[in-house]
Amino acid sequence: MPIVDVIVWMMGFSILIIPVLLMVSMTLLTWLTPQSVIDQYVRPPYFSEFESVAYRYFPSSWIRTLLFSMAISIPWFRRIRGFGDMHKQVPSGFNIACRFFVYGVLGYLHLFCITVAIFVIVAKVGGGA
Repeated sequence: MPIVDVIVWMMGFSILIIPVLLMVSMTLLTWLTPQSVIDQYVRPPYFSEFESVAYRYFPSSWIRTLLFSMAISIPWFRRIRGFGDMHKQVPSGFNIACRFFVYGVLGYLHLFCITVAIFVIVAKVGGGA
């Protein structure tokens, strides 16, 4: 059963690396967010008055960064929040970093959660021999 051993090893490694990867990437993206984008979008009608103040300061600025990253990377999310052509207003490096974060880091997190769910279902059903 070497494939199961590899999957279990990867899951153990993921438990250690995902929190670090999330915190480091969110912090870097927060620091790299262009001030012009923050000034333009962190205000009504995009955010409430409370959110406009709260999302400018750490640690709630991570929420702003997550919303901006999702809006830059996923077109339908951009339309839902009403951000317009935000992805064209940021530097290409920040655009690429946001896409890497959403598709790479968050995608890896979702894949990990799905794998854990499958293992739990198999263990509950009694898939072992």
